Amino acid sequence: MGGDFGPPVTVPAAVKALRRHPGLRLYLVGDQQKITPFLQGLAADEQQRLEVLHTEMVISNQARPDSILRSYRESSMYLTVDLVRQGVADACVSAGNTGALLLAGRHLLKTIPGIDRPAIIATLPATRAGGYTYLLDVGANTRCNASELCQYALMGSVLASSLTDKQRPRVALLNIGEEEHKGTPAIRETSRLLNASPDIEYIGFVEGNQLFDGKADVIVCDGFTGNITIKTSAGAVEVLHRVMRRGLTRRWYYRLFGWAVSPLLKDLWKELQPARYNGATLVGLQGIIVKSHGNARQDGFARAIEHALYQVADDVPARIQARMSSLAPVAGDDVQPTSTLH
Repeated sequence: MGGDFGPPVTVPAAVKALRRHPGLRLYLVGDQQKITPFLQGLAADEQQRLEVLHTEMVISNQARPDSILRSYRESSMYLTVDLVRQGVADACVSAGNTGALLLAGRHLLKTIPGIDRPAIIATLPATRAGGYTYLLDVGANTRCNASELCQYALMGSVLASSLTDKQRPRVALLNIGEEEHKGTPAIRETSRLLNASPDIEYIGFVEGNQLFDGKADVIVCDGFTGNITIKTSAGAVEVLHRVMRRGLTRRWYYRLFGWAVSPLLKDLWKELQPARYNGATLVGLQGIIVKSHGNARQDGFARAIEHALYQVADDVPARIQARMSSLAPVAGDDVQPTSTLH
């Protein structure tokens, strides 16, 4: 029940998901006094499918992620992830501290055998009709070697297959050019390994200006590059919205034109709304964790819950584990990774 806004956003979003899915059962972990006021008007059936687990301890965005194992075992985030570990819950959805959530997930759920480090995968809009592109890693590991990037490609392919029903999603590497000789040694080695892999539909390199054209279903990069990419994209959408609003109010005939095309503008803005793509998955763990953006509103947090439900229905961690167990070990490169939690 964390994030920038807490229960006023997360609880109504949870109730919305509860009403949309009659078979869903929810545990709301947090301060009961802050949660209860937003549960008024629930039907008897809805009350039976919802349980509040009380704790007053929270992890702030300023807290060091590595302190969670020492000082925050009674926090709402730690307890929520532990529900997944115990098998009480099938998935965890949180809008809290990303680094702490990743550390709790690694500590409690452990990584899937064959996966060195979990990654964070985010959803991007694509220009093809009804299309999405999945980008990973977007912040879990700032540097990655070729073996880890290959693992990300495999995990992204499995998740994209689950969410899009594509049997062989197209996988690309984010690079500074499409030529084979470009990029870091790790990226070039990853490309060589993916080219030789029969398990992944690898299509080569893509550049930053191709992120949204739908050329690839999955785009792989290190967490430093991915984090900057995803935040720059979100910022660009906000700037576009502000520029459009300012331009339409500048002159009276602009306002008249804006009124005439307002249905089109509303549809375009709805398509670009960050809430539509909210919900980044921590892939590579033996359990499902979906990270909502901290400043997500109700629609955005509800979208993150839906994201988790898709993965529960398809048992994505088990599918990744099955794929990993069927593969031979990947020959890695000599680039040593470092990991930073955000």
